[in-house]
This record gives sequence, structure tokens and C-alpha cells, in this order.
Amino acid sequence: MAVLLLVGLASCQQGARSLKEAETLFQQGVEQRADKHTEAAAESFSQALLAIERCDTEQPEVQRLKAQIEDNLGFCYWKHELFAEALPLHADAATRARELNDSTLLMTSLRNSGRAVASSGDIDAAEQHYKEALAIAKALNDKSMESDILLELSRDVYIPKGAYNHSVKCVTQALEGGADADICHLTLGLAHYYLAHDSLAMLHLEEATKSKQAGTRMSAYQTLSFIYQIAKDYQKSLECQELFYNNLMQADQEHRSEQVQRIKGEYELQMQKNSLQAEQKLKSLYLYLILGGLVVALAVVLLLLRQKSLSAKLKAEEMKNQLETELKKNKVYVTALALTEQITASTLDFDLKDSEWDDFVVLIDKVYGDFTQRLTTQYPSLTKSDLQICCLTKQGFSNQVISILMNLQTNSYARRKSRIKQEKMNGLEDERSFEEIINEI
Repeated sequence: MAVLLLVGLASCQQGARSLKEAETLFQQGVEQRADKHTEAAAESFSQALLAIERCDTEQPEVQRLKAQIEDNLGFCYWKHELFAEALPLHADAATRARELNDSTLLMTSLRNSGRAVASSGDIDAAEQHYKEALAIAKALNDKSMESDILLELSRDVYIPKGAYNHSVKCVTQALEGGADADICHLTLGLAHYYLAHDSLAMLHLEEATKSKQAGTRMSAYQTLSFIYQIAKDYQKSLECQELFYNNLMQADQEHRSEQVQRIKGEYELQMQKNSLQAEQKLKSLYLYLILGGLVVALAVVLLLLRQKSLSAKLKAEEMKNQLETELKKNKVYVTALALTEQITASTLDFDLKDSEWDDFVVLIDKVYGDFTQRLTTQYPSLTKSDLQICCLTKQGFSNQVISILMNLQTNSYARRKSRIKQEKMNGLEDERSFEEIINEI
């Protein structure tokens, strides 16, 4: 009996220490996230989840802390474009918040769920999450959160759906409520532009050009250039186009710097995720009884991984050698590669002929085993232009590069890609993103 009491006391003390450790790591992650150090924040949140698993997860305070950690870790995944990994974390946090009857936590989790599914291309699901979060914000009289959700609802749902009047109404309320003024003015400018309210569009877009963010200024100048072109004020249109290129190059430099951090962050985040999964699996095992078997299993896994890595490396090298000869002959690929490496006035000055596009499609079919034939067999309504977009996506070029090659605005390309998936690829029934569909064919 005394031994059991001592064991129970030790277990309680261990649980208390683990809870304290989880709380400390969570607060550390919140501070790092506020300082925009998302990689470091993700590491802190992952370690906090490891610690919380050593606690009594039936206690309400432990459940609440775990939900907060998951929601914040999901945000870090979303920032690094790991949308598929972010959504389950937000969904689990929302489930726990409902069980705890915690309206504030539920509101935040639903808003973050909206972001994640919108980034994955599921606009209808995003609308549902945002509207539920908005209803809670109104019930709580949280004006700041209400404004932010209205802005995101407009930007992520109404603009892609073409509901521009709804967008104007929501963003106007968001702006009055104190949401990000630069993004509000840019979104209002785009909505009025699509509604052909040119004077109102110009008013808001001019405000957006004062933003400190190169990406926001770039989008504003691009739309202003189109408006001046429609008005036949070609001098103003050229001036805006030049400012667009200048900000595009600046945004590209910032993006490339962010890409380096993103790649580093993705690697570290995946390692942390693997560590978390291993911790959860090992929790239920008797470590000392299977230690010998674990060492053997680990050796086998490492050997298999090494063989798999070597096989993948050899295959990649073979593919690389095959591509080098063929791709250097194709102007579409060379142009796209130049835009990927650096966007300048020189790389933007190109003229692609139909025959060059045809050659590019033939090359993609050669590399990926009749890719377009398999694609059109599965989705027969795809047009020639749709197939060009699919081939560029299959080759891994970014949305920015593809939109430039297809002579589309970034927002127009996003809508074009969404329409291809929704209308020609059974998008209402297929929950995968456009890129996932292409890469799995």
C-alpha cells in the first residue's frame, strides 16, 4: 500500500511538472509568434504538446491548454503553407473548445480553420467556418475580432466567388472597425474594379500604394494600370506599370528570402512532428521490455530509408540528365526558369508562339508518361490553355510565374485555377487541392 501511495504521489508530481513545462513553452511560443519568429514558435508549441501528453489529459485545464497549443501550432503550419497539416490541429482545437464551452477559443479556432481551408481551395468550407466564428464574435461583442473576420471573409470567400457587393459591404465594416487599413483598401479597390466603379477603385487603390508591404503596393499598381488603360490614359498606365514592376521585383526578393526561411522551417517542423508522433506511440509501450527489438527495428528502418533515399537520388539524377538536354531547347521552360530565378524587365520581355507551347506539352508528356493524355481521359472538358496551366503546375512552377506566362493578374489566375478545379475536375466532390490533383496524375 505504501509503495502504491508513493507511486501515485510521484505520478502527480510528474504531471504537475509537465503541466508547468507545457505552460512555460506555450507562453514562450506566443511571444515568439508575436515577434514573427514562426519557426522558433512552432518548435516551442511542438515541445509544449510533448509535455502536455505527460499530463492527465482528462482535466479541463489540460484540455484547454492543449487546444490553445494546437491552434497556435496550426497557425505556424499555415504560415509555412503546410495547409493539410494545419487544418486537423485547428479542427481538434475547435472540438475541445466546444466540449469546454469556451466561446473565445472556439471563435479563434474556427477563424483559423477558415484560413486553412481557404488556402487549400475549399471556399465553401471556409465561408462556413468564418461565418460561425463571426457569429461568436458578435455574441461576445469582440469588435476587433469581428473586423478581422469580416476582412478575411471578403478576401478569402466573396472576392473568389465574385460576390463583389458583399465584399464591399464586409470590408467597409472591417475598415470602420479597425482592421488592417492597407489590406482593406486593396480589397475594396479590387472589388470596385470588378464592379466597374473605377473612381472608387482608384481612390482605395491609391491608399493601398502607401503600404509598407511591397506585395500590397504591387497589386494596387497593377490594378491601377488596368484602370488607366481602360480610360485610355496610357501615360498614367505606363507609370503604374513601371511602379508595378519595381514593387514586383522587391516583393520577389522578399519572397525568395522568405522561401529560404520557409524551407528551413518546413524541415524543422516536420522533424518536430515526427518527434511528437514517436512520443505518443512510445507512451503506451514498455520501453525496457522491447529495447532490444526496438534497436533492431530502428536499424532496419534506417537501412530501408537509406536504400529508399539512394534509389530516389538515382532516379532524380536520371530524370535530371534526361531533362537537361530536352528542356534547354524549349523556350517556354527557359522563360519560366528565368522568371523563377529573377523577375526583371528583361525576363518579362518574351513572346511565346503556339508551336513552342505545343513542344513544351509534348516534352511534359515525354517526361511524365503521357501526362496530358491521362489528364484529358480523366477530365475531357479541359481546353488547350487549361492543359498548359496543368503542365506548368506539374513541372513545379509557382503561381506567380504561371500567371505571368499566361498573361493573367495574380488574382485572375487564382480564380482561373479555382474554376478549372470546380467546373472541370469534379471540384465539388474532390477535397484535394488543384496542385494535389495534378501531382497525383
